[in-house]
Amino acid sequence: MTKLQIKEMAARIKARREALGFTQESFCEVIDLSASSYTKIENAFQKPSLDTLIRIAGRLDLSLDYIVFGSEERKPKEVLGTDVLKILLESTDSDTLQSASVFLAKAAKIKEK
Repeated sequence: MTKLQIKEMAARIKARREALGFTQESFCEVIDLSASSYTKIENAFQKPSLDTLIRIAGRLDLSLDYIVFGSEERKPKEVLGTDVLKILLESTDSDTLQSASVFLAKAAKIKEK
C-alpha cells in the first residue's frame, strides 16, 4: 500500500468519524484503542491492524472495501487476492490470523450445507 493510499484511507476514516459527530477521544473509547494509536492511523503515520480496521469499519458503518479502496465496487480478483490480503496479513498478529482462519473454516462448512 502506497503512502498516498494510506493517506486516502485515513481521510475516509476521519471524514466519516466527523460526520457521525465523534471526537477523536470519544471514538477511541468506542473502538477500545489508545488515542495515540488512533491519531497515528488518522494522520496516516501507521496502518491499522486487521482487528482495528474491522472495529473502525463496524463502528463507522463502513465496508472494509470502502475504507481501503474508496469504492463500494468490487475490485478485480487480482487486487483482492494479492494487495489487500498482503496488507492485511502483514499488519495482523498471529492470534487474529488464527481466529480468522477458524472463522473462515466454519463459514466454508456452512456454505457447503
